[in-house]
Amino acid sequence: MNCYDNFELTSCEILDETYEGEGDKQIAKVKFVAKMTQVDSREKTAFQETSTFERAGKNIMGGAWLYKEGVIETAPGMPEPETAPKNLDEELKAQEEGQVDESKEEDGDESTAE
Repeated sequence: MNCYDNFELTSCEILDETYEGEGDKQIAKVKFVAKMTQVDSREKTAFQETSTFERAGKNIMGGAWLYKEGVIETAPGMPEPETAPKNLDEELKAQEEGQVDESKEEDGDESTAE
């Protein structure tokens, strides 16, 4: 079960499609808005995503598209999230720096037995 199992997809509107390259080197970018209804509360919500796909190669279903990544944004007309998403890289770096500082403090707090 994933988080989307709790939602009904009510519409998916493609806003833009672009293609680059040829044959099995082809890359596609698709921007869409998905509108959903939460199953229990019936709350309506939406998100916008720009997905990147690439060809799998002719040996897989004659060149099937593989999903590579997606950038999720607030859908047009929806309120911005109340809290900004955390930058995980910056958060991990801060934690690492904190651990380094803590170990320096521990070294300085060592007492010598007399």
